[in-house]
Amino acid sequence: MYNKLTLRNRIFLISSLLVLLAYILMWVFVRPEYKKAIINERTTIVSQLQEYSLRRSDQTIRNWLNSTNYLAEQIIDNPADIENLTTKTINLTPGLMRIVLSESGSDEALDIKRSIYNNIDFSGISRNWKESRIDPRIKVSLIPNQAVDNNDDAVHTDLLLSERVIQIGNDIYILDLFFDASPLIQELTQIPLGGEYVTNILTNNGENIVPSRPFEFPKSLTGEASYSDQTTLQLGKNNWFVMSSRFETIPYWHAIAVEDNFILKPVNDLIVFSALAGAVILFIMFLVSWYVSDRINRPVERIIHDVEYMSELDFNHPVSSVHLPEFETMEETLENIRLTLLRYQKLNVEKIILEEWKNKYMMTYSEDLIGILDADKKFDFLNNNFVHFLENLKLNPNQVHLEDFLQHDKIHKSKLSQTVHYPEPFTVQIDQAEVSFQKNEEENSYYDFQYVSIVDENNDEQAALVILHDKTKDRLLDIKRNDMINIIVHELKNPISGVVGLSNLLLNTNDYEGEEQDVLMKEIYLSGERMNTLVNRFLDVQRLESGHIPLDFIPVDLLILVEDIKSVNNSLLNEKNLTLDIEEEGEDFSIYASKDHVYDAIQNILSNAIKYGDPNRTIMMELNAHPNKVSVSITDYGYGISVEDQSKIFDKFFRVKSNRKAARQKGTGLGLAYIKEIVNRHHGDITLESDPTIGCKFTLIFPRKQEGEAA
Repeated sequence: MYNKLTLRNRIFLISSLLVLLAYILMWVFVRPEYKKAIINERTTIVSQLQEYSLRRSDQTIRNWLNSTNYLAEQIIDNPADIENLTTKTINLTPGLMRIVLSESGSDEALDIKRSIYNNIDFSGISRNWKESRIDPRIKVSLIPNQAVDNNDDAVHTDLLLSERVIQIGNDIYILDLFFDASPLIQELTQIPLGGEYVTNILTNNGENIVPSRPFEFPKSLTGEASYSDQTTLQLGKNNWFVMSSRFETIPYWHAIAVEDNFILKPVNDLIVFSALAGAVILFIMFLVSWYVSDRINRPVERIIHDVEYMSELDFNHPVSSVHLPEFETMEETLENIRLTLLRYQKLNVEKIILEEWKNKYMMTYSEDLIGILDADKKFDFLNNNFVHFLENLKLNPNQVHLEDFLQHDKIHKSKLSQTVHYPEPFTVQIDQAEVSFQKNEEENSYYDFQYVSIVDENNDEQAALVILHDKTKDRLLDIKRNDMINIIVHELKNPISGVVGLSNLLLNTNDYEGEEQDVLMKEIYLSGERMNTLVNRFLDVQRLESGHIPLDFIPVDLLILVEDIKSVNNSLLNEKNLTLDIEEEGEDFSIYASKDHVYDAIQNILSNAIKYGDPNRTIMMELNAHPNKVSVSITDYGYGISVEDQSKIFDKFFRVKSNRKAARQKGTGLGLAYIKEIVNRHHGDITLESDPTIGCKFTLIFPRKQEGEAA
């Protein structure tokens, strides 16, 4: 069914599905998380407002209960001054309406009222006493919306009564204080939330004591937690978010219920907004799909109409021009195909088409750089490697001419030659040269260049083939081989000359006997030993590079190995009055390695540290243990190595010549190359730091474990 839909309908269908998918994802994943966040945010705000109101009320009640205790203690201490004490307390305590002190079992009582409450009759008050939380000696009773008489008019007020029993001598008295709790009840029942909510105050029996509420809160909301506790209940016909918290001063709980529609209003608004946004996006996508499909369908239909001629083998009908940049390449391609087919149709060579494509595929993926030129010496075909090569030269492969390539400032030709062949009716000229491409100041690429051109009998070039064969690896290998041979010859020349010269002297002269003859023989031996050392070290490096030397990996403790190396070199250190200090950081310096080769590497570094520096120095050797590797650093405080030489120091036969003192020291130039190969075979690393302050600091890094090495 989908295949039968038009492009316009497909775009609209896909757009609709994407909008629907986005809405489903929003409903399934975003909405629950957003709902959770909104509930948490809004209930937290309600809870904070509740806690704030409750703490303020608790503070007022605590002051009242403390006033009760204080008055009781004053009466016990000063029974003769009761009237003065009560009068002073009622005048100084905010919210205190009345004080009653009565003797137990007697109808006589001391009753003192604040003057503004003199006309109020408190006789009809029903009391429900409970122990206060701050002092069990004080009983309290919270009576909201209590009706009291005021000159025959019913007045409703909220009362908090506190009672404490005191003993004066052998008599028992009851002290009752009446407080105006209307501001407290008002603050606890009229919290500024901005939505529909219900509040009440509950006793420990679950009794809702504030009358005229839409519903009563269940007893399950009372508990011992002093903080705000949240739950969700169905009260009446709606779902409510309920927060309950107890008073810290009296045995009552405050509960507030907020309707879920108020809490979840932002969530519902998000759903409505998402639905509207989805509808708007869907409408916009419908308009866009209609416009895009119309812009695409027209040129496509025109191209299809033109291609139908080609399907009927009519190649004389040109492809119509399409005024869309996106279709220009298609138009040009189809027109080229038409012209090519028209030419092949005239020649009636279907087989040639197949063979041409075979050849083009082979040339396209050839490692050589291959290009075909037309009669204007513009490239008609370029294989992948040639395109990449021209892009490196910052040339446009679609517009470049042969001369643009050959005359480029980074292209240099040499060793030109030409061969000519004469197959009738054409002449084939083959021009050959060596071409170098300068990538940067230090790197060149080398190519064998062939230019094969076909010339007609009018001496006009009809076509040409350009082939560049990459000879960079071969050229660099030749340069490296020649440099190595020259270095080896240079290094062997002096010891060979010494052996030949001294041997000739001994053979042709009888004047040397005894000690003189021994000296000459020793010189011959040392020259031979130097040649042997040079050749053996060179062979060791070559074997390590080629992997022909198997390494025997065993557990090696580098600390013990370093101590052994220090012992072996003590005589050399003493000759130049040098001190070797070894510092360790960490505990375990064991690695899995070829002990002999690691020994050679550290010994070579230490030998260079002794050799390339003045006497009376301290050489520092540091061992650092890491979780996966161990490093050995040797700082010689010697001559140092210049910045220019540091990049070449690990090359074979390289000797430092920028420092005269270092240049005078004898060496093969293979030591650091040998160390580098040892470290590489251990999958480690070697680094160099050099400056006038520290001389040279070489750091050998060995992993603790080796993988993939044969034992």
